[in-house]
Amino acid sequence: MTKLLSSVFLFLSVLFFAQTQLKVYSKADKKPIRDAAIYCDDNLLGKTNFDGVLSFKTKCKKVEILASNFEDVNADVKKSMEVAMQPLSEKQNNIDRVIITDKSDPRALKILDEVNKREKENSPKSLDTYNFKSYSKFSIDVDKDSIDTFTNFLASRKDSLSKVGKSELKQKESEKKDSLIGEDLLDATQESQMFLWEKATEYKYSQKFGEKTNIIDNRMSGFKNPIYEAVAINLSHLNRTPRQIRPENRKLFNFYLSDTLLLNGRKTYVIKFKEITDKKKQNPRKFNGKIYVDSETYALKKFESSSRKRNEGDIVSVWKPINNKWFLDYEDIKLKMGDQSFNISKKDSVKTDSLKKGEKLSDRKKYNQKTFGNYLYVKNRFFDFKINEEQKASEFKGYSLEMKNSDGSLLQQYRTDSLTARESATYTKIDSFVQKHDFEKKLSFLTQLMRGNLRYKMIDFDLTKFISYDKYQGFRLGAGVKLNEKFSKTFSPDGYFGYGFKDHTWKYGLGLDMKLSSKRTSVFRIDYVDDVFAAGRFSNNMWDMMMKVNDLNLDLHNANFYKNQKWGASYLYDISNSLSMKIAVNKEKQEALFDYQYKNLGNLFDNVSTTLSLKFSPNDKNIMTPSGKYTYEKGFPQVYMNLEKGIDALGGDLDYYRADALIIHQFRSKLGTTNLKLFGGISSGTAPIWKNFEIAGQNDRNPENWYSNINTPNNLAFATMPSGTFFADKFVAFKVSQYLPFRFKTIGRRYSNIELEYQSAIGDFKNRGDHQFDFQVLDHYYQEVGVMWNRFLGRSFGVGFSYRLGYYQTSEFKDNFGIKLRFSVLN
Repeated sequence: MTKLLSSVFLFLSVLFFAQTQLKVYSKADKKPIRDAAIYCDDNLLGKTNFDGVLSFKTKCKKVEILASNFEDVNADVKKSMEVAMQPLSEKQNNIDRVIITDKSDPRALKILDEVNKREKENSPKSLDTYNFKSYSKFSIDVDKDSIDTFTNFLASRKDSLSKVGKSELKQKESEKKDSLIGEDLLDATQESQMFLWEKATEYKYSQKFGEKTNIIDNRMSGFKNPIYEAVAINLSHLNRTPRQIRPENRKLFNFYLSDTLLLNGRKTYVIKFKEITDKKKQNPRKFNGKIYVDSETYALKKFESSSRKRNEGDIVSVWKPINNKWFLDYEDIKLKMGDQSFNISKKDSVKTDSLKKGEKLSDRKKYNQKTFGNYLYVKNRFFDFKINEEQKASEFKGYSLEMKNSDGSLLQQYRTDSLTARESATYTKIDSFVQKHDFEKKLSFLTQLMRGNLRYKMIDFDLTKFISYDKYQGFRLGAGVKLNEKFSKTFSPDGYFGYGFKDHTWKYGLGLDMKLSSKRTSVFRIDYVDDVFAAGRFSNNMWDMMMKVNDLNLDLHNANFYKNQKWGASYLYDISNSLSMKIAVNKEKQEALFDYQYKNLGNLFDNVSTTLSLKFSPNDKNIMTPSGKYTYEKGFPQVYMNLEKGIDALGGDLDYYRADALIIHQFRSKLGTTNLKLFGGISSGTAPIWKNFEIAGQNDRNPENWYSNINTPNNLAFATMPSGTFFADKFVAFKVSQYLPFRFKTIGRRYSNIELEYQSAIGDFKNRGDHQFDFQVLDHYYQEVGVMWNRFLGRSFGVGFSYRLGYYQTSEFKDNFGIKLRFSVLN
């Protein structure tokens, strides 16, 4: 019993003495201050009791103390603290104390409404033309205030390791979780930064010709070849509004008009904002940033933002007026990117941070931990502005982003200040490190993953070919491979295969691409395919990878497939940055794999056809890379068209016309973000059912259980419509989704939002009797409404519900509803 009490007493003593004890009193009369709030960053640690005392535990080095009618106090954290607070005089007028409430200041909101209202008017894009240049520097390093401490520590650490005996060193090296890569990086960063990337850019704009961005020169430490996908990344508020000001984020922050001052000789409103998290625990004096608004034009003049946690990061952006339009002048960004931690023995020998094999947690008491924060620093400087000068059409040819030079030889002309010795050393040190460990290949793997490929040396694996499921094939497993530019810059063979476990049949395809230009997409292709396809599917020619991925499960409950053996040739060409075309000629042998007869021709046909496909995307931003065109910013509207002609010659049995079109648009308003899709098609002549249109449904035609109504959202499908049921030779459909103009937090750090949906379709079938097949004609409006909770409970998926309305609604509830699961990886 005595041992037990001793242990309990020891535990309570350790717990008590590990805490900090704080006493707060008035400087005027020495009386204790009750209910003084103690904050670490933006988190409430507690409030003092009747005696002005609070015991607390914190990792913060400083705390902020707030009390009614007293001036705020910042104090260093010690084991025992006594803090005297100065009473406020009646004449003092601290704006922070006046404005703190649980809701935004209406005056601030009115100003921000005017900022959003006049955004286009104040934007440089309201000018006829402009062009300017920029210099950007991206670097990763320890905190600039800790560089000397860091370099001295690494030198001491290296010296300590060198003194360890060889046998002991081998044993310790085998136990270390830190790999040789980590040690090599530490050696490199003793004299250099971890990463450095400089970029000089020219921006051109014309109301007539559009936008053009030229990378004058760039150099990225460690990489001999430019990383095109990274070059397009925009870590700046250039041409975009900070998210805190956007109307859809209005409910995430509180805004307070705090001051009016003269800034650069112009009257300026100062609005403070703070992110809303836990109102009961938030520090009412701590703000996340300031918004400076010009009082005359209501243009955004300056933006300052800090993270909720101290030293986690901050952003400063400054705009200046030129010709009554506001251009970004400069920008500085600092973002924390993790820590480097080391355990240091009391005997000065260096230990790693990870728990070693056989090591006990209690052993860690022998070591002191040394931690250094890693930060991303971004510096953007804009200069050489030219307004309303004549622009030539030739200057805007090609893609919206082009690389002019990439060896760094021109950067000295555009640097706004010289590189430090540590920065200059980064190119040599990190170049050597990256080359030694072959990181360029690993980064290439990641950039190809963005395109839907898994890259291994000269082979790209198609992610969409590995696995799929439909009602005809069941589970289908396979693979698709393509030889990339490392094999040949001109020729690119490819092939795929798949096996269906329900139909027990192999499918495959072979093809060869021949690139005719390195400046733009110009590809001639021949291919052979022996595969099965869903009947009546809407054309997806020219769709990007993510749109096709979203349709992978479209035929989950569909069994209406036909076999297609095809020889084909095509030519894909980008006429401009906005307009692409593809011309294809195919000879096919097609056979229905379901109970179907067409007229008196049976269910097996030879088909010769030509197809013209067009894509018009005037606001897409593209760059040409060795792997092909890469769209780094998708804009709206997007228009897709396909015109197909079946020819009853050269061995063809069918004579038909088929056309379809899809228009996608997205825009923002006070109601939030709106997505619109208008699509339809028409078919005429001698055309079997698969050359007409299935109005795509995702519901099980004969549901056995309620969970058979679960599906994932697709591009054009109806969640409540039975799959493989409705066909048309002409139809039109409309889909609108509305993201409500607010976001909210439930569990975790991610924000959720609500999306409302409505879609409808109507069609006709002129000669339905020619098709001996069990289907329905969509000759009345089919309508459904839905709601989607995106990032459900802060998770990486959304949950939605759709319900059928109107003519096709039945009395059975289970026939009219559909449940949708949206995974963020697909959206």
